Amino acid sequence: MKQLLMPKMKFKDIYSIDFVLLYNMGYKNIILDVDNTIVPWNNHNITIRLFRHIQYIKNIGFKICLLSNNSSKSNVKALADGLQVLYAHKGAKPFPGAFKVALEELDGCIDNTLIIGDQIFTDILGGNIMGIGTVLVDPISKKEFITTKFMRLLERILTGRKIKYDNRY
Repeated sequence: MKQLLMPKMKFKDIYSIDFVLLYNMGYKNIILDVDNTIVPWNNHNITIRLFRHIQYIKNIGFKICLLSNNSSKSNVKALADGLQVLYAHKGAKPFPGAFKVALEELDGCIDNTLIIGDQIFTDILGGNIMGIGTVLVDPISKKEFITTKFMRLLERILTGRKIKYDNRY
């Protein structure tokens, strides 16, 4: 079970990832978590830095699909539209159905797709269950949904994860 909680790769944030290397390794699709991975929790404002970075990733050749457990579908759709990427209408990570919907949106397969996210029990566990590549990043902000705070405690107990938050948020 503990193996399912371990990401294949870890980075500080999405800006620290070498996407050219990942593309050359055969990855062509990215399922990208939203809250506290690319934007602070419950704040779907697109910064110039984020917009440019997503465009850079797309210019390498990646297709990107946002997948969020955020209950506000309209916020996730608006974010995806603003970033000019796809989005999966069904959250419920870590369950395989959510990842299958994202894979269909991407027209991708398990072997050429990565999930990038900040939570072990949703993003990493779900990706590992599906057999896709998993990339764990530190959450952007300490501000989180109450159940997420509880899950962070479990992450620390079960995996020893110590989080370094971005002090700008």
